[in-house]
Amino acid sequence: MPTAISNQQAQVVRYDSPTTLLDKISGALYGREKECNIMLPLIEKLQTRPSFSTSPFCVTPSAPVVDDFWLVVQTNTGEVEFVLSCTNGPLGGYPIFIWCGRPVSTMSREFIHQRMALVTQHLLKSLPSPKRVFSVFAPTQVTRAFASEWSILTGFEINQEPYYHATFSSVTAHTLLPAAPSKFELPQYSLRRATAADEAGVADLCYTFALTGDPFVLDRDAALLEATCLISQGQAYVCEVGGIIVCLVAVTRSSTNHATITKVVTHLDFGRQGWAKRLVREVCLRAYKSVGFGGLLGDAQDPNLDTEWLELGFDGTDLGHW
Repeated sequence: MPTAISNQQAQVVRYDSPTTLLDKISGALYGREKECNIMLPLIEKLQTRPSFSTSPFCVTPSAPVVDDFWLVVQTNTGEVEFVLSCTNGPLGGYPIFIWCGRPVSTMSREFIHQRMALVTQHLLKSLPSPKRVFSVFAPTQVTRAFASEWSILTGFEINQEPYYHATFSSVTAHTLLPAAPSKFELPQYSLRRATAADEAGVADLCYTFALTGDPFVLDRDAALLEATCLISQGQAYVCEVGGIIVCLVAVTRSSTNHATITKVVTHLDFGRQGWAKRLVREVCLRAYKSVGFGGLLGDAQDPNLDTEWLELGFDGTDLGHW
């Protein structure tokens, strides 16, 4: 059963069942589905498969595994303001993810800090150890507020270097660009979904990609495990040139109406030859049925989108992976 605590204008409700969560707040989540592209796909998946918290794929046994749960911050009238997730992936616990029920631009700094103070108190009570919270990823202002409140509450210091900074961009039919002609004669190549036969090549690129994502680096065995998971779930697309997997694109977060590219990496010997652009375009055609990215490099942006996202980490915690 959901459990709740409250303050003057809002309450926090914990959900342990993804089905119950969607029954209660699906309207809010699907109403801002683009912004929920990190959280919602996993919620949908967990309705039809066991949690990764009990998965044999987990390779971080040194970190305590906490069952999946969600904390919903809602007003006394039922408006969903924030959703915090504490969930797991095939390689360990995920960061704390936070989704916002309305654009951050409509919230004051004081309001965000007030709500993060409330939810961090409830989160601490929900965990066997605060070390489970190794990082938080959310719109930038929310990340900074959560990190500040969590650090004050637990004493864990915020890592001085952000783990990750991302700009939200989207694909629409209106931003479709024709494929540019190649500046040189291309060798024979194929763009396709990866198969089990591609496991070694995909693993090499997973390893290469992780080297750029400190502290979430992978050893060779973990990279092979990630490749196996991506291929088995149909989430890996590759460009093959002369029998070599030269580029990998992963689409790991797909909900009812949206899909998200989460990994693009090119073999070091094949860089700056346009392979990533070709493969991304092909994946977009397959996954979205439309191509083109909006919201980048000064393009006009939807004011209702939270475009800037930030991940901050905490020192002395049990590192997971995503």
